[in-house]
Amino acid sequence: MPMILPMTKQKLEILKLFQKHFGQGKIIAFDEFVHWALYSQNIGYYRRKNERVGRSENSDFYTSTSMGSVWGEMILCACETLLYPQKVTDFTFYEIAAEPDSSTLDGVVHKFKEAKTLRLGDKIEFSGPSIIYSNEWLDAQPFRRFKFDLSQNLWIEMGVSCNDEGIFEKKMKPASNSIAKMFKNPNSDGYTIDWPSGANKALEKIVSKKNWHGLFLTFDYGIDFSTMITSRPEGTARGYRNHKLTNNILERIGEQDITCHLCWDSLKHILEQNEFFNISLERQESFFMKNASTFIQKIIANKGSGLNTKLQSIKELIHPQHLGSKFQALYAMRS
Repeated sequence: MPMILPMTKQKLEILKLFQKHFGQGKIIAFDEFVHWALYSQNIGYYRRKNERVGRSENSDFYTSTSMGSVWGEMILCACETLLYPQKVTDFTFYEIAAEPDSSTLDGVVHKFKEAKTLRLGDKIEFSGPSIIYSNEWLDAQPFRRFKFDLSQNLWIEMGVSCNDEGIFEKKMKPASNSIAKMFKNPNSDGYTIDWPSGANKALEKIVSKKNWHGLFLTFDYGIDFSTMITSRPEGTARGYRNHKLTNNILERIGEQDITCHLCWDSLKHILEQNEFFNISLERQESFFMKNASTFIQKIIANKGSGLNTKLQSIKELIHPQHLGSKFQALYAMRS
């Protein structure tokens, strides 16, 4: 069923902006809509000056970077472990898509040759020995949506359109042969796949540049390809606002985050095709227990020395019932 926006004054303004930007009655691809809703100058969610990330009731969600300097110290320790016997003093640390006025290394005395923070609108360029790091950047990219039509026995690409009643999801065209062949045919009508095309393109753009070498490290949430095409019949796209999740991503355009799960298999394949090795995917918990153990042990050993706050943050970052299992770390090396 199409998802119709109940008309209010605020939503009428959004409808007018949509019609002005895309035209009334035109069907736009799903990734075009997501990019507009997240990044357009007029209403883009990531263009807002409001607080998005944090624990306060005014923010929309919190993530690992909300733990303060502990997160940055654990990242530093993990980089030292992964790059050994090379020294981090020879590497420039690049953070992609940090929130305004903040960075992962805030409050951290680091050892990197240099630390650079790239925010929305900044040109993404790297060179020489580099550590390319991001946290929940790839899931913030546009995605395409496909639904299986059992009566026609084919995949249909979905788009977004509007009329005077609102903005709604609408069928576009049969999926290309390559997409249809990749997804195979399920036995259920309406099976939905939210394909993270934007994440794949964003990663490809970064790693295809051969003028840098070193460590690629990103934290995010995703699933493997098999799970995506067999076990998520309603798709994985979600909206987040005020720490609440919704399946209706056509509501509150510009006021809520829109995201979908990454496909880890496709991201690993992109790394492989661009000369990366030691490609690994681990739960956040496992990643830090393996690569930041010296820092964790230090905090545990000194927990009676005013470091209880740091210890509590570490527990939340690695505990399976908190962020430890929610996020995964994808990392690889290129020499």
